[in-house]
Amino acid sequence: MVKQGRYYQPQDTKDAMRYVEKLFNQYKDAPLTDELLRYNQKLMTYLTVSVVNEAQQNGQPERAKTAQAMAAALAGWVQIKAAGKPFFGEMRHFKIVDPKQHVHIKNRRVKGHKRQPTMRKMMR
Repeated sequence: MVKQGRYYQPQDTKDAMRYVEKLFNQYKDAPLTDELLRYNQKLMTYLTVSVVNEAQQNGQPERAKTAQAMAAALAGWVQIKAAGKPFFGEMRHFKIVDPKQHVHIKNRRVKGHKRQPTMRKMMR
């Protein structure tokens, strides 16, 4: 990630997509305004033109498809917000996901299943 002055210069297409993902997650819950709509459109254009072209030139067709899907997700966000509906989700790994799905469960044990003894207990 290289910042020169005010502008961001990504090192490669994946870096650029990560940056767009970070920006989207910052404004996704904000009310839809004309300014935000223009900004979102600017990011969609950046993804579909610059990132896709760069990925194709570098021989990365899967990354180009991912960038197009990411732009489509940004367009879907606009449709949801324009309809006045709340947007529940966030962008992770270049896709819109439900934030409730990413819950880590600690110490999940099956009932009746005894833990395996540790070496320390076995040595006693």
